[in-house]
Amino acid sequence: MCGRASQAEIDAYNKHIFEWLQPENFVPRRNLRPTEPAWIVARRGDGLIRTLEARWWAQWDGSRSFETKFPMFNARVETMHDRKLWAALLAKGQRCLFPIDSFYEWPVKGKGLPPVEIFVAGRQPYALAGLWSRYFEGEQTRYSFTTFTCPPNDFMRPIHEKAMPVILNTIEEQNLWLTTGDEQLLRPYEGEMESDQLPDTLEKLYPEENRK
Repeated sequence: MCGRASQAEIDAYNKHIFEWLQPENFVPRRNLRPTEPAWIVARRGDGLIRTLEARWWAQWDGSRSFETKFPMFNARVETMHDRKLWAALLAKGQRCLFPIDSFYEWPVKGKGLPPVEIFVAGRQPYALAGLWSRYFEGEQTRYSFTTFTCPPNDFMRPIHEKAMPVILNTIEEQNLWLTTGDEQLLRPYEGEMESDQLPDTLEKLYPEENRK
């Protein structure tokens, strides 16, 4: 599971994120949580690629409201074709990239400890593979997305033994996912990774981002 992330180092996204177009109203977020708005690179069914603001909790495509009854911020690769929502979005080609600097996990061993911040080696931005959908608030079109998870690699297993997000670290991989939907990319990350044990909770480290 991946439920917290940092999307802040925007100056590096042009170099590391495929087809990133910098939004004028980008707000850096070090403690980005499910249901909150983030920026994604989305491929439409007709092949057009756009940078969109979307909420991190996928909705049924075309929904008339935003619902949080079921956890829809992660999609398991192992069951993506069995779940109606994910299968429908895959069939429509509504794939996306979620550009981030790092994500957070809470140690399985040592309950109550602050989270671990996880990077790819070199600590440059990378993308998580995902799917996006549209919903409506009145007459306004809004967007939402989910991120894929897969079994953990050797680095992640001691931190979170059940799952890790699908990491696309190169422009080439990101391009392939958006333009072809190559499902061979939806696998545990094979590159080197780094982590920091944070000294305190995210809420205390980034109080300006706390929910009102």
